[in-house]
Amino acid sequence: MSIRTGDIVLVRDYPNPQYKEANAAPTKTRFAVVIGNFRGGYATLPAHAIVTKGGKTEQPYYRLKENELRVPANIISDRADIALKGVIKAHRFPLIRKEQMILKVGSLPLETKIQLIDIHETIKNRPIHVLEMEKENPYYAKFMGFFKEVTLAEKMQFMRDDRGNHQYEFVRNEEFRVKAIQLLEKRNHLHILSVQLEGDKGTFTHTFATKKSLQEIREDWKEPKKAKEWIREDVKFYALWKNPFLQLKPDPQPHPDKYQSLEKFREKSSVLER
Repeated sequence: MSIRTGDIVLVRDYPNPQYKEANAAPTKTRFAVVIGNFRGGYATLPAHAIVTKGGKTEQPYYRLKENELRVPANIISDRADIALKGVIKAHRFPLIRKEQMILKVGSLPLETKIQLIDIHETIKNRPIHVLEMEKENPYYAKFMGFFKEVTLAEKMQFMRDDRGNHQYEFVRNEEFRVKAIQLLEKRNHLHILSVQLEGDKGTFTHTFATKKSLQEIREDWKEPKKAKEWIREDVKFYALWKNPFLQLKPDPQPHPDKYQSLEKFREKSSVLER
């Protein structure tokens, strides 16, 4: 079963800390949202529980708590004989073992993931939630940060393959070098460039906006970098980190015949700066 961050899975015997303290059996099988797939061949993954509270969350009088997010409607195929309802408990971070995952039933849309980030930003500043999260999993901040980073990469369409699949979370620690580059425009204090990044995991094209000068680009981009370092070369990443709801301007379109090697780009841009 291929699992990505934001996928909804059916989990057998979903862990519950109150049952753990009572030394009793785990809670019932339930749906959950995977918060991060840190590596291939995983043993365990952090997840948020999806609960209905005995059907209370579906009643018109039910008011969401600040650590809850309603599961969006119609994210499961009509052909699947599964009803998915309830709320996501954003302060839960237990580790789910691979063998506990029965099947994947859907995935959260990007807009919902961004809403979940917003809840994470709120509850990390609430002592009552911090105590709960620390008690259940001391690495909760790492999980929230990973989820945010992967979601922003998706919004930026960074490391998206030709089939439209977002691969960032699986290649973030892989090294990529500049295969080809194209200067698209200079916008105020920004250089906008389309860059083809090549590595052992494939080639990905991304449009970067950078405050760096052409000279800094020539020097700083000549060596390979990990994907998690490349994404931080784009000022859009920092803007979204401050405000994940920010609407990005459409990138200018590159010309397929105007890409050049970094070496030729260095020569040409050196002439332009003289």
